[in-house]
Amino acid sequence: MFTPDRIKLLVVTCAALFMAMLDNLVLGVALPSIQESFNASMSDLEWFMNAYTLAFSVLLIPFSVLGERFGRKRMFLAGVVLFTLGSALSGMSGSSIELILARALQGVGGAAIVPLSLTLVNGAFPVDKRAAALGIWSGISGLGLSIGPLVGGLIVEGAAWQLIFWVNIPVGVLAFLLGMKWLKETRGEKKPIDPLGILLLGAGLFGIVFGLERGNEDGWGSVTVLSLLGGGLLLLVFFYLWEQRRKQPFIRFDLFKNAKYSGLVLAGFWMNAGIFCAIFLLTLFLQQAQGYSALEAGVREMAWTGCTMIAAPLAGLAVGKFGTRAVLTTGLALQGIALLGFGLLIVTQGVSFPFGYMLPFMMMAGTGMGLSFTPISHGILSSVPASAEGEASGISNATRELGGVFGIAIGGLVFQSGGAIQSAADFGDHVVPALYAGAAMIAVGLLSVMLLRGRAASRQPLSAQEAT
Repeated sequence: MFTPDRIKLLVVTCAALFMAMLDNLVLGVALPSIQESFNASMSDLEWFMNAYTLAFSVLLIPFSVLGERFGRKRMFLAGVVLFTLGSALSGMSGSSIELILARALQGVGGAAIVPLSLTLVNGAFPVDKRAAALGIWSGISGLGLSIGPLVGGLIVEGAAWQLIFWVNIPVGVLAFLLGMKWLKETRGEKKPIDPLGILLLGAGLFGIVFGLERGNEDGWGSVTVLSLLGGGLLLLVFFYLWEQRRKQPFIRFDLFKNAKYSGLVLAGFWMNAGIFCAIFLLTLFLQQAQGYSALEAGVREMAWTGCTMIAAPLAGLAVGKFGTRAVLTTGLALQGIALLGFGLLIVTQGVSFPFGYMLPFMMMAGTGMGLSFTPISHGILSSVPASAEGEASGISNATRELGGVFGIAIGGLVFQSGGAIQSAADFGDHVVPALYAGAAMIAVGLLSVMLLRGRAASRQPLSAQEAT
């Protein structure tokens, strides 16, 4: 039942979640204004974005596990404080280096907010209402991520770029004050602190994420990129070997023996890879091939994001009736078909077609995203014991974030492989194979769902205890 206390918890956690997810992409359209203000280099512009992404993706798992030990409410509110402080410092930045450091602080705060908001919501609701609650959580997460460019465009066209960060301050302060009053402290398993494990995991993820982000710029065969990717993978191997020696490992790798858990983690990675590849390129397509401004493109993309927000809560209800596998398969299939449809539309119509031609595919992709977020989050948490929910949340969010970075990198690689772009038609020719690559990644996610077996396809949501 959605009691007043549970509604209050959803208000606090989803407000902070929306703020954190919004800032993944909100800065993109403001980069030209910031470049002019600071006389920033292209390297600076990349770091304005990468500083947030790197800190966010690297610290998702550590903060999830620390929340289990020291308290989910405590670590969640600490994340809100750090994110709000980072937003204030970003707005007050007087140089490129100050903004880069402030963005990194935002990423640190976001890494605590996102996974711990998920475990707080999951733990507050009974089994029969959990999927619906996580549907709301997923809808807010997807909306915040997707409308970042639109919000950034609205602000930049009507005010100074600093307002992008200042709008977070009242939200963060309110979320903290209400969280102190409304949230109850919960904990998971108290594991011993493992500084070496945290260092190996963080450094390994940093190398891989940064290597993927630098691949298209520096060249995939460059010493820098190969060193980052190879070094990151090696550190993760060392992390695994180190964890295998510990009586109480930082991450329980035996969870991956559960086919439902493993399949959903992989599905989340490949879904984000495919859909981020598409969103990134289609945003550029609307502006550079069809001539829309950043704001006009963002408004049109609301057809996509609006359907995501509507479908995600409905997916929570559908999971309880039809099961995780059925809902997730439908969501992934809709996304894959939509990306193929985008590609075929450009092949048959060129680049100068009315937006109405794209509208059905945007709505299909958005609905598919909404139908996918909820069963992934709910299914992963329902497939592990209650004591492992924190690390499961962190792993789920970290792998999806890594998938997004991977998808953008691969999409950019395929896009650039076609040679020089000298016209809008050339842009369309380049974007089509990249969209097909995104559809192929989502198809791999569908194959991952085939790993789900037994109770994963149950028509009733599972409790954590039932899933063990």
